[in-house]
Amino acid sequence: MEYSEQKIQPVYIRDKRRIWPRVLGILALLALVVVLGISLIFNVILVSSRDTRVAGDGFNFTEKLIEGTGEKKIVIIPIQGLITFSAAESFWPAESMGKQVVDRLRAAGKDPAVAGVILKIDSPGGGITASDVIHQQVSKLREEGKTVVALLEDLAASGGYYVCAPSDLIIAHPTTVTGSIGVIIQSFNLEGLMEKIGLKDVTIKSGEQKDLLSPFRDLTPEEREILQGVVDEMYERFVSIVAEGREMSPEKIRPLADGRIFTGPRARELGLVDMIGYRGDAIAEARRLAELEEARVIEYKSPPSLWNILGANLAESLAPTAQLDLESLFGPGTPRLMYLWAL
Repeated sequence: MEYSEQKIQPVYIRDKRRIWPRVLGILALLALVVVLGISLIFNVILVSSRDTRVAGDGFNFTEKLIEGTGEKKIVIIPIQGLITFSAAESFWPAESMGKQVVDRLRAAGKDPAVAGVILKIDSPGGGITASDVIHQQVSKLREEGKTVVALLEDLAASGGYYVCAPSDLIIAHPTTVTGSIGVIIQSFNLEGLMEKIGLKDVTIKSGEQKDLLSPFRDLTPEEREILQGVVDEMYERFVSIVAEGREMSPEKIRPLADGRIFTGPRARELGLVDMIGYRGDAIAEARRLAELEEARVIEYKSPPSLWNILGANLAESLAPTAQLDLESLFGPGTPRLMYLWAL
């Protein structure tokens, strides 16, 4: 039997492990090219825009023109959401609402071309200190001779009303909810639940009131008296702030300051609001009070950048969707005095 010799062709098997680094490198390069392209386009738009940069004293805003002409300016400053100096916790750090408002108020105060400010308020209130700091900045604007008009939108309750009390004029929409003048501090009591599931609190403290408002036990009468005294003190400050701003006696304000809310028209009847109107009315009144025939109405905007846009999108996508989670319920926390309309 004859055997024919056949040449065996070598078979090459590509090592897949050597492919992936190249694929990943190509994808990373493409991503970099896309990001650089977007950044280039964005910067071209930014350079070609007509926004004016506001500089000095650490402020870095652009001015967005809403309407009007002239050298003098009226700035619309929004106060929206919970009034606080605590930034929202997320993967991407964000500036607190309170700081944004204070920085814009200070920038308006430092600009000699600004003749008036419109506070556009849509807030249930918030922290007593954050509300008080914003109130102080609004008062300072008036002391510097600048007109302040408050425009109450959907909600301007508790701290949302506190911040606008010193305004020259307060305008509410027909559908505005305002009022809720008062102070609140809240906690919860888990003592009964803990007994049912067999949990016990272990607290070592240096004084009787060190664990005041602990969620693991009831308040004592002495502790309730202490807390009520603090709440009453902050309440009297709130009443005096409103009385001074509205040029009314505390005795006249106090019956309205039991935490109740009012519609815009009802608040006007009670003297908490000057008129019912809309944004156009607020602009017209700001011009009139500042004695301006013409003025540019502007808003301050943070200078846009690709970094800020990506950060805002990431913060929004990674922010907690639930308002209450187990960590906030059982984790360490501090009850706070609030000028807040809340359940």
